[in-house]
Amino acid sequence: MLDLLKSSAKNLYLKHEKNIQEKLPSGWRWVSIGEIADMVCRGIAPKYSLESDEIILGQTCIRNNLILTENGRSHAPKKLTDKWLRKYDLLINSTGVGSLGRTAQVWFEPSKLVVDSHVTIVRATDKKNALYLGSWAFEHERYIESLHTGSTGQTELPRDRVKAIRVVLPDAGTLDEFNAIAEPSVKMIVANQEENKRLIEIRDTLLPKLMSGEIDVSKVDLMQLTNNH
Repeated sequence: MLDLLKSSAKNLYLKHEKNIQEKLPSGWRWVSIGEIADMVCRGIAPKYSLESDEIILGQTCIRNNLILTENGRSHAPKKLTDKWLRKYDLLINSTGVGSLGRTAQVWFEPSKLVVDSHVTIVRATDKKNALYLGSWAFEHERYIESLHTGSTGQTELPRDRVKAIRVVLPDAGTLDEFNAIAEPSVKMIVANQEENKRLIEIRDTLLPKLMSGEIDVSKVDLMQLTNNH
């Protein structure tokens, strides 16, 4: 599903990026991220607390273009903030060699979820542009990484450089066609992530009992289980 999402977006922008002098189709245009985003900013400084129901995500939570909420930590908020994540926010790791440039997008309805100050939030003004922008970013991580400042070990991705990134934006009709493919795809990806989490929880619950002998599998009829499935 993720590969389908990337390839669908690539079919729209790739030939225009290869020849930036080429005239764009009617209704298409080159835009900077700053022109199409309400928010381009870093997250907040963490204040960890086991008693909070707010979760803060760091750079380890952004991997393979997916958000790993299980890697987040409880965080005590100082106040309500518009930096609480929203659906379709694009997240960009913005500090350090090896992490800087990795991207992911919020494809679920988040609740009391924030990122720390090592991650940049990009919030599209028009949600119609959001999934396309996210898919574009997934395929341009090396380019995003190249925009860093500083030396090895001290690299940072400045907000102004993110805002200045230029993207070819299709017309409204083309974006509607893309979103008709993208929206079901991301729903399925999220569903698969949730199912994987449930399976891991079941494994982590059962494995210690199996190892300790609390659950006796010696009398399980494997043939019957096979036939049932």
